[in-house]
Parts: sequence; C-alpha cells; structure tokens
Amino acid sequence: MQCIYATFYRRKPSPGKATNCNRHISSADGKNGTITSPNYPNPYPGDITCRFTFEGSGPERVQLRFTHMDLYFPGGNAADPHDCQAADSVTITIYIDGEATDLDTKCGRKLPPMYMSNEQRMTVTFRSLTYSHTVTGFQADYAFVRNFGINTGEPDSRYLCGFNYKSTLAQDGVFTSPNYPGKYPRNTECHYLFYGQKGQKVIIDFPKFEVDGIQPKCEEETKSDYVAFSNFFTTRDRKMDRYCGLRTGKNNTVKSDGEFFKVTFKSNGIYDAHGFQAKYRFEKTNVKPVYETNSQAEIYTAGNSRSLHEYSQQWTSILCLLVFFML
Repeated sequence: MQCIYATFYRRKPSPGKATNCNRHISSADGKNGTITSPNYPNPYPGDITCRFTFEGSGPERVQLRFTHMDLYFPGGNAADPHDCQAADSVTITIYIDGEATDLDTKCGRKLPPMYMSNEQRMTVTFRSLTYSHTVTGFQADYAFVRNFGINTGEPDSRYLCGFNYKSTLAQDGVFTSPNYPGKYPRNTECHYLFYGQKGQKVIIDFPKFEVDGIQPKCEEETKSDYVAFSNFFTTRDRKMDRYCGLRTGKNNTVKSDGEFFKVTFKSNGIYDAHGFQAKYRFEKTNVKPVYETNSQAEIYTAGNSRSLHEYSQQWTSILCLLVFFML
C-alpha cells in the first residue's frame, strides 16, 4: 500500500486584525479630534477596510489635515506615489447634491493636502490589502468649522461664507480662499467685502493664485472656478475681468474705483485646486504726491523767469531807440 502525503498551508492572519474599525463621528460629540489607522503607530493589519463617517450640523464643514502618512506601497517610490490601485490607500469622499463623489485617493508616504467638505458630511475610507511589518499607518486631525478655514475679517451674517474688512479696524491685511493652503471645497461661494473711508481706494495683490478654470474669461460655460471683482454690492461689474487658472508674475493687482469693493470666490462641483492668498490695503487718493507738486512749481517758476527775461530785453531795445531819436 502506497501512502501519499500532502501538506496544506493556511494563510497566516495578520497580527492584531481588527474586526470592526468603522467610526461615526458627529459634531454633537465634539468639534475636533483625531483619526488613525488601527494599531497606530504600530503596523496595521492586512485585508481590512475602515470607514470614518463625519457628520456636522447647520453650516459646519469638515476640515481634515493629515499629520502622518506611511502606507504599504509596492509600486515604486512611496515618497512620490502616482498609482494607488494596488497599494494600501486612503480615499476622501464628499457629497454633492446628496450624491457621493470621491474627492481624492492617497497612498505611500507623501503627506496629503488639507481637505474640506462642501457640506456637513465627509467619509474617509482606509483600505489595507497587505500586511507589512515596516509601515506605521496614518494619523489625521479633523475639525467641524463654520468659518470655512478663513481666519481674517469679520463674519457677515448675510452670507453662508462672507467676511467684512474695514479700514477703521485695519489699513491692510491678508485674506484667502476657503481652506487655504489646502484644496478649496467644491460647490462653494465666498464673499469678501471691503469698506474704506471717504477718499480711500482698495488695492488687492495676489502673490499666490491657483484656481481651476479656463482663461481669459473664466465663465461658467467653460466649467471654470473663478474670482470676480465688483465696485457694486449686488450686481456684476462687467468692466472688471475675472481671475482663474494659475497666475504668476506682477500683473495680479486689482484696484477699486471708490471706497467700497467686493471680491467673490466661486467653485463648481467638478474640479478643485489650492486657491489663493491675497493682500489688501486701503490708500488715500485725494492727496497728490510731493514730487508732482514740486515739478509743477519748477515748471511755473521757469516759465515766469523766461517771460521776465524776454520783457527786460524788449524794454532795453525801446529805451535805446528813444535815446537815439532824442540825439
């Protein structure tokens, strides 16, 4: 009788595999906190999926900032990953008109940008395909915010996202797109209103500007996000161009006609970018520069000197003629 021996290998389970790592996080329980991969900062289990569901209330938005990222990445340079399909990953999901939309998927060791939801909800999904004893997972801080991540100006209750800047409080300052320097939220409109004193104008410079859109008109028909400018409170100022795209260089300065100025940022539900950082200042316009007044005075004095010299020459000639005839 011949015996046949067979050896069967069973897949070794990953150490410390979590049976349920899903979390529902409500702003009613706290306005900020931290989420991590299972076992963080130790290696996480393989073959798991964890969902973190955030739910705010009213005008709250979810802001997410990753502070650590170290996920298993077999496809090349983990410090600069480009394809997360076969790697462990984190996916950010937002909701546009009630429909779930994947905002971004990240993997490897590169720290993701800061994200913000366009409404009260956001979902973060962590997927682990393989166990590795060398990776440490991820950590991210979250916050439920009402100011859209804009920390300057006075909130304007007339808008969901609106801020006032008054020269009586500050003659200059900074304002940004929502969630800057992270990616701005989709389907969002923010208004920045500037109130100068009589005789002042508003001057705005954009040292950093990256808003998804097609130049030069940046219209809704081209599915462009944009920044618009107006000297009026409610109507569009068609003589002022909209800004979109990647703007670099020195030609990023806008000036108001009078003491009031309005800047509007608007994004659609399709694409996103890192937004803008802007500097504003209020300047007096009814005082002429000193050098201009001096120049005019010099021209006036020089003109009078020439006229007096000409007159003296004429009178000298007349006197000489009179003396000649008297002789």
